[in-house]
Amino acid sequence: MIQNLELPVIEVNQETPTIKSIKLEKNSLGYKPGQYAIVELETGDEENTHPLSIASSPTEDFLLFSTKISESSFKKKYSQLKIGDKVKIKGPMGMFVLREDAKNIVFLGGGIGITPFRDMIKYATDKKLQIKLTLMYSNRVPAEICYRGEWDLWQKQNPNLKVINTITDDPSWQGRKGRISEQMIKEFCSDLNNTLFYICGPPAMVEGLSQLLKLMNIPQQNIKIEKFAGY
Repeated sequence: MIQNLELPVIEVNQETPTIKSIKLEKNSLGYKPGQYAIVELETGDEENTHPLSIASSPTEDFLLFSTKISESSFKKKYSQLKIGDKVKIKGPMGMFVLREDAKNIVFLGGGIGITPFRDMIKYATDKKLQIKLTLMYSNRVPAEICYRGEWDLWQKQNPNLKVINTITDDPSWQGRKGRISEQMIKEFCSDLNNTLFYICGPPAMVEGLSQLLKLMNIPQQNIKIEKFAGY
């Protein structure tokens, strides 16, 4: 059921040089891992209203939203939010949700497209779901890896979770380099036909990875996408 709520900001965090998070008091919002809400920063002003994925799991006692700061009116107002400010949200919405009965899930994310994956992975970890989870997360530089400390912690807590950070624009990075590719997917996913693929990120990345999976003969019903337009 969609609710209209006005909730106070209880925490503000700079996740990366370009991504800022706010935590809101949780209140009564019931949602499924992966859903989003419409966030309104100024009543009745469409410019200051924006859909944002809920980055917190339903198992957590706060609502987390993270977004990439830009010059848009909404993003400027968002970046100025402080503890105690009230934020209106309408939700939950969306069908990009965790399939709790899945055996294998591969998350393919880029940049701020990581937000619904944080929600789903934290939920599966807290609920001890027996799903093999693989996250492939692409960023230009290591400083832009959002929630980096949490990925390290949750891999220790969840033996079914594997996180692969891949960096495209920093030759000094010691880990995986380059864009998410067919070779990378096959390296970390041995059962392609029985795996659900979730893709989230900038529209061009989502489109490219969708086409790649189709060329790899992944069944269409096993590909779930969410495009983050309007950076």
